[in-house]
Amino acid sequence: MEMKNVVANPMELRDAVRCEKKNISLTGGFAKMMQTLSKGQKADNHEFSEKIEMPTFMKLALDPKTINTLMTTYQVAMKEDDQGIELEYMKV
Repeated sequence: MEMKNVVANPMELRDAVRCEKKNISLTGGFAKMMQTLSKGQKADNHEFSEKIEMPTFMKLALDPKTINTLMTTYQVAMKEDDQGIELEYMKV
């Protein structure tokens, strides 16, 4: 069984996507920031990445190509408990 790759910021997420990790987990404040992006997974990827409001540092790390790969290659599941939110991306 492969372990989850837990990422804490946009640069780590970008690197995990580029390395094609099978299981990527986002927790804490970063997961909250990424909730908007994960909810738009069904939207037109290029158009969506242009419209979404993200802080500049996130836009620099998560370029449209990375967002497109994340949205088309991974399936996202959200878990919420007393410890907070976790977004788990699983490669399809």
